Parts: sequence; structure tokens; C-alpha cells
Amino acid sequence: MDIDYKTMIIQISQVVWPMPRISGLFLTMPVISSVLIPVRVRVIIAMAFSFLLSSFVPTSLTLEHFNGYYLIYLAFELLLGLMMGFVLQMVFQVFVIGGQIIAMQAGLGFATMIDPASKASVPLISQFYLLMVSLMFLALNGHLAVFELFFNSFTLLPIGSVPVELSDIGRVLIFSGWMMKESVLVALPAILALLVISLAFGVMTRVAPQLNIFSIGFPITLFMGIVILRVSLPGVAAQIADSLEQGMLLIKGLLY
Repeated sequence: MDIDYKTMIIQISQVVWPMPRISGLFLTMPVISSVLIPVRVRVIIAMAFSFLLSSFVPTSLTLEHFNGYYLIYLAFELLLGLMMGFVLQMVFQVFVIGGQIIAMQAGLGFATMIDPASKASVPLISQFYLLMVSLMFLALNGHLAVFELFFNSFTLLPIGSVPVELSDIGRVLIFSGWMMKESVLVALPAILALLVISLAFGVMTRVAPQLNIFSIGFPITLFMGIVILRVSLPGVAAQIADSLEQGMLLIKGLLY
């Protein structure tokens, strides 16, 4: 079967143009962007997605007349994918930061481990929360919901349009403030409970000065921190579900 030059260019364009948006998403989306997944595997998955989308993605741009303006479109496509994944990354970081706050308050700040994904030293509580939010994200089919929104983005914001505006970037930056607020809310029950325990130790010191509060205060605080962590798990699970929903709503807002 003979394929003329123009048809071949159109078919290649339909495969190439979705790649920047897909690559941007895979660079920042939690779980997929983890260094535990080899770069080669991520590239293969991105190429497979691009081939699957090539028959459905509407585009008015072809590689036949490629010029400098096309580089701007490529940058916008990459930026949109980066923003979609970055929003979810901030949702995950809510619980990493919250775990760090709890660890410092409960005397568990010294209990750290190397996060294999980020290669950074993080408290065990943060690592536990990160594992918990990752499992809930997959269990709630969050990855499928993200892919559905991502595929719909090619219809809502076709290749060749300007998919990102300054207002969208502003909304993502404002969302970072929401991330810090939610981190404090995650740690707030533990902070208040440990504050009451610290006040109780202060009263004991005043009532019985001969009591060596430092010898018993640290292990009690450590033990109570673990107990509070266990008691607060149902509330944290509800916060994870709510935070994931907020992140998905922002992604929808970027597309609609």
C-alpha cells in the first residue's frame, strides 16, 4: 500500500504532538514519577499512550511546516502536563509535611529513613503517611480518574490552542498555600494532645520538684505520640480522601 508524503507527516504528527503533555504528566505525577520506576519504562509507557491517542487527538498542527512558533506550543503542552501532575504531588506532600510536624512534636524526629523515591532522609511517620496516601490513591482508582481527565484534556484543550493561562498558574500557586494549611490540620490533633501532655509534665514538675521529669518525660511522650498516631488514623484516612478530591477538582478547573 502506497502512503504519500503528506499522509505520513500527518500520522507522525498525531503521534509526536501528544508526547510533551504526556511527558509533563509523567515527570510530576505521584507514583509514576517515582525513581523506583526506571526512566526507560516511563518512556515506553509515554510512547504507548501517545500511539493510543494518535487516532483520537484532534490537532491542527503538522510537522511539515514546523517553525519557531511550534516550540511555544510545545512548551505550553509540557507546562500543562507538569501542572496536572504537580497538583497531585502537592496533595501527597500535605501528609509528608504533616508527618514531619508530628515527628518533631512527638520526639520521633530522630527516627528517619532514606526515602527511596526522593533519596532524602524523612521521618518514619512521613514515610508511613506517604505509603498510606499512595495506597489510597490507587485503591480509590485515582490514577484512572487522572488518566480519564488527561485524555479528555486533548478534547477540551486541543493541541494548537494555548492550554495554560496566567490565571491557571496563579491557581496552582494558591493551592500551595492550601497545602501548608492542610499539613497543619493533619498534625493538629497530635500537636494539641502532646501540648496537654507537656502541660501535665510542667504541673508535675511544680508539684514535685524532686521528680526527675526528664528521665520519664521523653519515653512517655514517645509512647503517647505512637498512641495518638494510631488513634488519629481514621481521621487521616478521611483527610486523604478529601485532599485527593480537592486536587482532582483543581485539575478539572484547569481544563474546563
